[in-house]
Amino acid sequence: MEYCPVWAIKMEPINKIIDTIKKIANDNEFIIRNKRRVQDFTRKHELTPTDVIYFVLGKTGNPIDFETHTFCKTLNKHIQAPAMCKARDKIKHTAFKELLHHTANSIEPKNLYKNYRITSFDGTSGELPRTPELMEKYRPSHDAQYPMFHAIAEYDVLNCIYTNAIFTPYPADERAIVCKLLEAHTYVGKEIFLFDRGFPSVKLIQTLEKQGKKYVMRVSKSFLREVNEFGKTQAKDALVHICYDERRKVLSGADFEGEEYCFDLRCVKIDLPKGQVEVLITNLSVDEFSRLDVGVLYGLRWRVETAFLDLKYAVHVEEFVSRKENLILQEFFASLIQANLSMLFVGVADLVVRSKKKLVKSCCMV
Repeated sequence: MEYCPVWAIKMEPINKIIDTIKKIANDNEFIIRNKRRVQDFTRKHELTPTDVIYFVLGKTGNPIDFETHTFCKTLNKHIQAPAMCKARDKIKHTAFKELLHHTANSIEPKNLYKNYRITSFDGTSGELPRTPELMEKYRPSHDAQYPMFHAIAEYDVLNCIYTNAIFTPYPADERAIVCKLLEAHTYVGKEIFLFDRGFPSVKLIQTLEKQGKKYVMRVSKSFLREVNEFGKTQAKDALVHICYDERRKVLSGADFEGEEYCFDLRCVKIDLPKGQVEVLITNLSVDEFSRLDVGVLYGLRWRVETAFLDLKYAVHVEEFVSRKENLILQEFFASLIQANLSMLFVGVADLVVRSKKKLVKSCCMV
């Protein structure tokens, strides 16, 4: 039997992503679906749609002239930066959103918590180039000097994989965006969603319950009076019944389907190191998840925040080379694919380093 090093096994998800990208980027139906116009790429050009897709996925954040020269040199083609930009704009940004979806789904979530995949959400915002097109759509106010974007991403916190995202003008309703991401969610396995205190709403809870999804949410003191009343009691773990009739819906301004909505919330108190108490709400069964389990689960949400720091400072998701909306969106979704590949490579490198340390240690003991 041929020996296979452990790191080679770790390379399998990376190879699967690369194979998926190659297969889809060369698929004629995919190209037709994501061209801006039917007549695009029908004439004989030096650049093909597949070339353009590879170029965007391989971006390094350098000036477009340098990126174009370096990329085309490997292809032995002579293309100037303006021609590359023109060719890129013939591909809709949805091509890269679709690639993110397919590549993320190609990775089996091997790291689970009690057989559940753990998914969380976080957002980022930033400035965009000051162009007439972007100022018209992304300018947050008449006083703003620059257009701004707001993006929310969906993240598998145990497997370090971005699975979906929405890019929109700033400021954005993060709760509504998360509901849209949930409506487009395709994972059918057991899953728990984690939310920080800026996300909870009656509409979000209703959306999750309708889809049969499990969740853990940190809530603010102004969220629901029944939850606030629980917070004032001595109880650590209790079931609270919430009921919105038509009158309460109007007075509270809550947004949800139907005139009335009633549901149960499990409220849990978690003791923090400095003597503070955090209130979490969930629909997880007490038989399957203890109060401490719920606290551990919410603690995992921190990983999406550290992942966003990597996305900002390592992948440079907010540093756009392009100045057109379509091209900026291409770069955004390509950055998420790059981030997924980067984290998988980090896992391989970590395994190699640990294997070498173990080998050195064993040699020293001989």
